[in-house]
Amino acid sequence: MRSILQTISDAWRRPLAYVVSVLAAAGCSPAGPGPNPFRDDSIPRSEWTTPSAEAVAAQNVTAGVRERPWPPAEASYEPLGVPHWPLWWEDPFEDKGNSAKDRFAWTWEDYVALPYSNGRWLLNTVGWPISAIVTPPGTTMISDGYLSKQALGYDHDATRGKPWPVTADPIEAAPTTQPGQ
Repeated sequence: MRSILQTISDAWRRPLAYVVSVLAAAGCSPAGPGPNPFRDDSIPRSEWTTPSAEAVAAQNVTAGVRERPWPPAEASYEPLGVPHWPLWWEDPFEDKGNSAKDRFAWTWEDYVALPYSNGRWLLNTVGWPISAIVTPPGTTMISDGYLSKQALGYDHDATRGKPWPVTADPIEAAPTTQPGQ
């Protein structure tokens, strides 16, 4: 007489074999081994052209300047930077990016970032109360796309900013002389 355990194991044997075979076949690809993450195989910039652009470039004609019949419009100054709340879990590898700016491939920084980013997240999580005292909730931060000097060097983009709404005074932002005067 068969025990209940043998009956259950027999019932699971076929579905388990199916799942294992599907997982094993998931790595197979009819197109080949797939992309190589260590080599930049993106389109080179020299090949970004079209036949119409080549025809215009072959004529070697300078572009004419159009004069419009209406007066030029004035645009007010927009403040640079993106306002946001404190980023207590910032990671310098996200802000700095890769040292090889002109190519998309895995570099040594990616391998350093794997353990470092996880450790930094754990440290930031444990030390969050201290971060909340240094930069309280509701503090307006501004990110302008440039790394700022911090206590440990040029690590992060965000700096303390003015409270919302971020506005600029158009009188101060306007140039004192008009171009061509």
